[in-house]
Amino acid sequence: MSRPASSKPADPAMAAHVLACVDEARGIYELLFPTQRLQFVLSLGSDPLWARPEVIEGAYVPRPQDLGADYLGTVIRPGSRPDAPEVTVRLAIPRPPLPSELKQSDAPWRPIRRLGALFGASPLAYEGLRHQAEMLRKRREERRQTKVALPLGDGSDLIDRPAAPATQHRPAILIGMHWLEMGGAEKLGFDTVTWALAAGLRVFVVASVPAIQRLADRLPDHPDVAFIRLDRYLPHKLWPRYVAQLALTENIRAVHIHHCTPLYESLPMLRMHLPWLQAIDSTHIVEYANGGYPRISGVWSNFLDLQHVISRDLVDYLQGGFHTPPGQVVLGRMRDRDAGVASLPPLRFQPGQTTLHVSFVGRLYYQKRPVVVVEILRALAGWAQKNGVAFTATMVGDGPFDGTITRLLRRYGLTDTVAQMPGQADIPALLGRSDILLLPSNNEGLALVCYEAVAQGCIPISTRVGSQGELLPEDLLVPLAPRASVKATVAAVDRMWRDADVLARHKAGLQEAWTRLSADPTAEEILMPVYRRIAQGDAA
Repeated sequence: MSRPASSKPADPAMAAHVLACVDEARGIYELLFPTQRLQFVLSLGSDPLWARPEVIEGAYVPRPQDLGADYLGTVIRPGSRPDAPEVTVRLAIPRPPLPSELKQSDAPWRPIRRLGALFGASPLAYEGLRHQAEMLRKRREERRQTKVALPLGDGSDLIDRPAAPATQHRPAILIGMHWLEMGGAEKLGFDTVTWALAAGLRVFVVASVPAIQRLADRLPDHPDVAFIRLDRYLPHKLWPRYVAQLALTENIRAVHIHHCTPLYESLPMLRMHLPWLQAIDSTHIVEYANGGYPRISGVWSNFLDLQHVISRDLVDYLQGGFHTPPGQVVLGRMRDRDAGVASLPPLRFQPGQTTLHVSFVGRLYYQKRPVVVVEILRALAGWAQKNGVAFTATMVGDGPFDGTITRLLRRYGLTDTVAQMPGQADIPALLGRSDILLLPSNNEGLALVCYEAVAQGCIPISTRVGSQGELLPEDLLVPLAPRASVKATVAAVDRMWRDADVLARHKAGLQEAWTRLSADPTAEEILMPVYRRIAQGDAA
């Protein structure tokens, strides 16, 4: 690497970081542009997540800003011949994240400036206003949304379709994730990596959203698993070309999309040039803003071979809204195949009990409504005091609301009552000692943590959103409006505490739902046979 004369030697750790990043970027672009003359113009960036890549195909004249104070140097990869086309890649090498950023890289949440006084006076009133605005946006978006699948022609028999080239590589799969951070969709993404590896496939993993990718170390430590940092170094518009080139080079026989937008946008390239490649997606949750990934899946359904969903609601959404063929949409629950219904332990809550431990598990983002969680905990603490119940609670999660939650707990005198734990906490152990799990989310699919809670003897209380009703009885579903959500949650706890018949009915309802869901196939049971066929070279 060339270096300006004025630069000073970097400390060893920084030098190793920069060189590792350069190697990652070169690996991506040297595969994408195998014959071109590649010129990397490198600077030291101020962003820990994103290299701000700029790709210029053709002759490039350096600009003054290329040689600023953060300029690191220029790396040349010669072309395959003297007159090879030139490609210049400008990259701002991401700096190492700070210790605080390893915990949370998003800016701390703050209320809208003009409504700061309202939040200060009444956080619940602020949440109510925000909810009303969100519901208004939802109604407007629903009127504007299109639920029409993109057409896909079969081509003509007059023109030969491309055929898979001969290769020495074993079959591989490309698994595209939203990011490698905490979340239910991400949990399934990691599971599919493990299943594909067990099926005999080589596995390549990419993520679409620039992030620390804190959970990257949870990928199997195996020579057949590779995480390619497209999220750092490659603009989304170049993903289709890269994915096609990677598939041809590495004998990728399938892509599996987990909420990964640029992989959907790569499907036309794959269908045109690699029609033998299988396209699978998994979707979890209909978003309020624009329908989210199930709507995207529906729009792209003609380009997909298999659409895996986690709830019956999503089967109906795709088949009813997009007329997707029944055999293409498959239900696979996000749960492990247990030994049977008998493995469900007794639910812990008892009428008239003298202690109550309530938990919340979720990323501290608005979707999970952590401010509403604190308001529920405040109300439950008041209820417990009036009824002689020793009340404690635990909030697990990281995110931009972290500081806000800490300040609210202090304001309400709950710091000694409510423990805060990071997202890496032992969730099964926590649920195993909790009576109630709170999910006052503004949106859910069918929350994985609900399954986990019931499996650990803990009763979930959730807002009536998504497919939560497939697991929870009606009286454990509360209204979405924040103030009503707080009031109904406390009322649900009070009824179970006072009335043994009500509690027994809820327990029976959860057991019945658990039994019913146990009869459905799991995601592993749906996907493993597909992976095995691909690994054996049979795409049918």
